[in-house]
Amino acid sequence: MCAYGVTEPGTGSDVAGVKTTAKKNVDGNYVLNGQKMWITNAGHANWYFVLARTNPDPKAKAGEAFTGFIVERDWPGVVVGRKEWNMGQRASDTRGITFEDVVVPKENVLGKEGVGFKIAMGAFDLTRPPVAAGAVGLAQRALDEATKYSFERKAFGTNIAQFQAIQFMLADM
Repeated sequence: MCAYGVTEPGTGSDVAGVKTTAKKNVDGNYVLNGQKMWITNAGHANWYFVLARTNPDPKAKAGEAFTGFIVERDWPGVVVGRKEWNMGQRASDTRGITFEDVVVPKENVLGKEGVGFKIAMGAFDLTRPPVAAGAVGLAQRALDEATKYSFERKAFGTNIAQFQAIQFMLADM
């Protein structure tokens, strides 16, 4: 299984703000340092897609500054954090991952150096719409359940759906 390591503390999903770095060593391999956060399936994955800055110039265009790497979980320096407790998503194994001087072979560059931003944004283009659709479905279910409950719950001899304050709350949903 693979996990997608882009999100970082302090930058969220702002791909252009990624602070994790990968520097070429004398062998042409890369040394990866940084931290990823809220990585879905990080505790189960055998390997990770990791986005890192390979161009040290902070003014470099995002489309040329980042590279995608395939990083194996059991490599020295890969530290998988504790499971996070996510409200409403307890089934998701979400964790942080720290990379401490992880040597990544040059063969594990996804695509080529400098195209990681494009790869990451392409993945977001495919994965964000289903997340949004799920959120809309969840909101619809919450409204349906709240409406149903308002007709079942009685107060002062009538169901609470008859109270204008409850109607306002349902309308706000």
